[in-house]
Amino acid sequence: MRNLRILALALATLTLLACETPTSSPSQLLDVETDGSALTLKNPNSWPVFYIAVNPGYLASSAKGVIADFALCTDPSSNCPRVAARATVRVPYAEIAGYYVGLPSVQITQWRVQRRSSGEFVATDIQYLDAPLR
Repeated sequence: MRNLRILALALATLTLLACETPTSSPSQLLDVETDGSALTLKNPNSWPVFYIAVNPGYLASSAKGVIADFALCTDPSSNCPRVAARATVRVPYAEIAGYYVGLPSVQITQWRVQRRSSGEFVATDIQYLDAPLR
């Protein structure tokens, strides 16, 4: 009986340690560079960062901010745009949602996908940054 309790305690401890916690380190922003034809996104994190790059005027908005947004991908096995851990991705301007020649800046939404204890994946650490285009 004592061995079963120790085993149950050990399994519960391992399960809790394996899950992400609210005290996990937050994501750092992607480093963005532009060269006139593409964005270069560098991921300083040790996990993949999902992203979407859009013309900020492409989304419905109000004086209080964006009122309509794109659905964030939460399936890590999908082909959703992402930058692998400590990697770099080049995004041609043509792949920016709502891009047009002369667009002055782009809004990049980035997030991390984490698994809940239920097994469901969710978007966390959602952050926004604006990058000027040249």
